[in-house]
Amino acid sequence: MKLDLVGVLFVASALVAAGLLTAARRRDALAALAGVPLAAAGAGLASVGAARLGTSLREPAAGQEAAVLVMLVALGIVILGVAAGPLRGPGGERPPEAPAARDRRRRRERRR
Repeated sequence: MKLDLVGVLFVASALVAAGLLTAARRRDALAALAGVPLAAAGAGLASVGAARLGTSLREPAAGQEAAVLVMLVALGIVILGVAAGPLRGPGGERPPEAPAARDRRRRRERRR
């Protein structure tokens, strides 16, 4: 079995699509952050595949630096998202609910 650039880019695009779909379909912001590293892994794989298989220059580490940089950026995004995720006060209490959101929640509870 021979590995070519088209196969690598196909797998990379599938990873990016799965990551973006995960980020778009999740309602919870922390759950949506799970798609960021998956999309970044696809971008890193495309970078490494293009450097290894797509050029006539055979530099072994050409795409790996870009892949590591992409993964570090994705890690930073996830860390910032998890740090900002709970949004609770200093005593662990939830922030006050906005009046419009509170009214919508009460109407939904009355319908049930």
